[in-house]
Amino acid sequence: MASVNKKFAVEKGLEVGDRALIVDAQTEKTGIGKTNAKYGLDVATTANFDGIVAAGQVGIGSTQPTENLDVVANAKFQGAIKDRNSSPGTQGIVLISDNSGSNVLWSDEAEIHTLAADANNSIQFKKASNGKFQGADNFVFDPTNKRVGIGTTLPEYLLQIARAPGDSANGFVQIGGTFLDSTGEVGIAKSILAASDTGELVWVGAGASITNILHVNEEGDDGFDGFTLKTAKRTIGAACTMAQTGDTIRIAPGLYTEDNPVVIPNNVTIDGNDLRNTQVIPSNVGQDLFHVKNGTMIQNLSFVGAANTGAVVAFPPDGSAGIITQSPYIKNCTNFIPNSQGLKVDGSHAMGTKSISADSYNQYNSGGIGVTVSNNGEAQLSSSYTQCNVTGITAISGGQLDVTGSNSSYGTRGLVASGVGTVVQTGAVAVDGIQENNIITVGSLTSRPHIGQAFYLGELFNEVRSISVSNTGSGYTSSNPPAVTITDPTGPNGAPAHGLAVISGFGSVTSITVQATGSQYRGAPTITIAAPTSGETATASAIMSPVYYTINSATPVVSGISTITIDQTLPNAVGIGSTVPFAKQSMILASSYTFEHVGSGIDINTARPDKGGVSIPANQAISEEGGKVVYTSTDETGNLKVGDNFTINQQTGDITGDAFKQSIQSQITPLIIALGGQF
Repeated sequence: MASVNKKFAVEKGLEVGDRALIVDAQTEKTGIGKTNAKYGLDVATTANFDGIVAAGQVGIGSTQPTENLDVVANAKFQGAIKDRNSSPGTQGIVLISDNSGSNVLWSDEAEIHTLAADANNSIQFKKASNGKFQGADNFVFDPTNKRVGIGTTLPEYLLQIARAPGDSANGFVQIGGTFLDSTGEVGIAKSILAASDTGELVWVGAGASITNILHVNEEGDDGFDGFTLKTAKRTIGAACTMAQTGDTIRIAPGLYTEDNPVVIPNNVTIDGNDLRNTQVIPSNVGQDLFHVKNGTMIQNLSFVGAANTGAVVAFPPDGSAGIITQSPYIKNCTNFIPNSQGLKVDGSHAMGTKSISADSYNQYNSGGIGVTVSNNGEAQLSSSYTQCNVTGITAISGGQLDVTGSNSSYGTRGLVASGVGTVVQTGAVAVDGIQENNIITVGSLTSRPHIGQAFYLGELFNEVRSISVSNTGSGYTSSNPPAVTITDPTGPNGAPAHGLAVISGFGSVTSITVQATGSQYRGAPTITIAAPTSGETATASAIMSPVYYTINSATPVVSGISTITIDQTLPNAVGIGSTVPFAKQSMILASSYTFEHVGSGIDINTARPDKGGVSIPANQAISEEGGKVVYTSTDETGNLKVGDNFTINQQTGDITGDAFKQSIQSQITPLIIALGGQF
């Protein structure tokens, strides 16, 4: 069939119905649903297009589109919007231009870059007022040097916080939460940050991790390193085994049972937190608790537990203390262990100064000994008290102590100095010694004699120190006391002792006063008390004391010879060649010492005056066997003593003692002579 060319032509226009379709050939505009079309196709009613293909630009809300699709009015999409990859996208992502800028892709919001506000490097934040970004001009980040500045725009350090000049109200820094030091450790309560030896910030104090501080507490474990509270040791002994010179062992409040003796290394300090609440118990009865060495220190501890006959503090007996150049020191401690020794300074267990010092080291060790210094050892005590001790402070075998502002209460004896130490050198009399003179010249010496030493001449003789009445007898009268006969000494130039019996109102011999001690006794003389007219004869025995001479001064040794001024006078002439052995005198030098109820007993329940306790003044200070207690003291009644021979009774005002009598006699005698002996 042949094709037919069909053509529908409208020259002036076409109108279908009044408004359905209007085609205006002159304006070249078509209206659907309206008569005055403004556009090439102007549709007033709803239109449906299964597809739209535009050869040029399409404008929606625009009569002159400048883009392929130019939408001026609002647009609503109920279907999917796809990117260049025909991907519809998922929840939470956004359309973003790709690197070419000609296509869009679905992307995460983090890929969106917005311009930062304000100065370079300022940290950006979201403004509360409008939600926009703003720069913090006082909070910056230096990307070149990787530094953060607060209060400065040019930080010089990794983190620098600065306060503006004159701004006193805006310079505070508060850190909440957990703060770590350079090692990553969390600080414990009351710990602080401090620089280590390498300049790193580390926790010190309660949470220290410093290698020269070791911690001990009740929650600790001896398997820990001890460097922090969290890694504390459980016992002092375990800490001492790893402590080095210069370390401090800090002990928290608690009760610590120790496998004694605990050896403290040189220059190590044992520091308890609190005197009353940091307590140490020795587990091995009869053994010393602490063995100290050069420069060690113990402070702020109490020593408790069952009866222990060992010493709380002493030099190690094996001699490992070595040379002492810096005395071990005990401070602010109290010993409550019954029958123990608070401090034992045995000079044979150390070299050098052989000394231990103590301040405020108190003894409440009933039945024990406060302090013993022996074998040329030395001690210095201040503000140290003893209570209910068998002996408060003892110096024996050449031990010497300086004691200041201290006290002995109750107990049996207060201060006791007994004997001398080992002979340190032996000389020989170089010039005849003159009787009643106080000068002796000694040769064959290697070192200068000095104060604190004692010696004898040729042979060590004895004198009668006191007489003990063993049987008081009966039938004696005070108006006619019995004669007391003391046998003569056996020394070549000895003088006999003399005694006077003291009779009670009941006719018995209560005591014998030694009127003259005698000299050059080789042994104890026989004491005979005359029989009464009727009754029982009293008996007594002599208590002897060796006679030593003490040094007041000595000249330097020249050609082995020194001239010595002694505190005594020679009782007899001394010939050339007599041996002169020098030894350290056992001595206690006590100033401002207080004796309270000494001699009343070791049980506080019976020693107190209100419980019947009676003091024995003679037991306050005892010098025996060549030892010497030099002291000033007061007792519970306020009596002031300057040594054994001068006493002021502050209740009566009386002054008594041999020293006082001799002083009065020396002043009155010339007066009597001047007056012709009439007084």
